[in-house]
Amino acid sequence: MNKCHCAEVFFENILSVVKETNRPILEVAREMGAADTCTACIPDMMAFIQREMEGLSLAGNSNY
Repeated sequence: MNKCHCAEVFFENILSVVKETNRPILEVAREMGAADTCTACIPDMMAFIQREMEGLSLAGNSNY
């Protein structure tokens, strides 16, 4: 799964806002309408974003 199907919000869009604002993932997702209706996307969304954030850290970005 690469998006919240209920809200049609892609995880990459959530990740972009999280990186820009340094706010909690679920807070950003819910503000965008995701992860709030059936919540089935939450495990995949969290895994995707954490994996991407670790990649940034490994590339020398220690802000995440």
